[in-house]
Amino acid sequence: MAEFELARRYLDEQSVESKAQLAARRYAQAEGLPALSPTLGSHLAFLAAATSATQIMQIGTTSGQASCAFHRGAPEATVTSIDDDAERLDQERRSLLQAGHAPAWIRNISGDPRVVLPRMSESSYDLVLIANDLEHIAAHLQHALRVIRSGGSILALNALNSGRVADPARRDPVTNSLRALIREFGRHPDLICSVLPLDGGVLQLTTPARR
Repeated sequence: MAEFELARRYLDEQSVESKAQLAARRYAQAEGLPALSPTLGSHLAFLAAATSATQIMQIGTTSGQASCAFHRGAPEATVTSIDDDAERLDQERRSLLQAGHAPAWIRNISGDPRVVLPRMSESSYDLVLIANDLEHIAAHLQHALRVIRSGGSILALNALNSGRVADPARRDPVTNSLRALIREFGRHPDLICSVLPLDGGVLQLTTPARR
């Protein structure tokens, strides 16, 4: 564990953040909201670039931390954020504008994601991020699989519930549900599943691209 922690600190120190990313993380910390590590921010930027994302969806928000990372990797992507908290949506917009994202490519939808997601178009997004809503993560993942394009990627933050999933003594409903989801997706014949031990765990899903 000591070696892992040492490596994590080293990677955080080496990760390059834009001024907008740093400002968004500091805002989250000041507001008592989950802060994304610089290493995770670099990973999100990498994924946005590697997938050549032009349409990105955020289910829930991260005070602009994830969206600013996405901007680094896909500066011309349309970023659609769904949240029932208007102030958090405003903060997403402010962060993206500070990062230099074009206003026309910022789309905020105010409402409960459980109500909004069924109305979203199928196979329309290259990258979908689910942000810290563990209580409804199963339903959000099913909708994400519906709206993602072939070859696109889905990410769910805190998928290890801050390490609780790895502790067999933890038997609360949310943790048990996460274990079941990771097991199910890991064995799914049509999905590629990976879980990274970053920031409480990042569940990643993709579908092989089909010709």
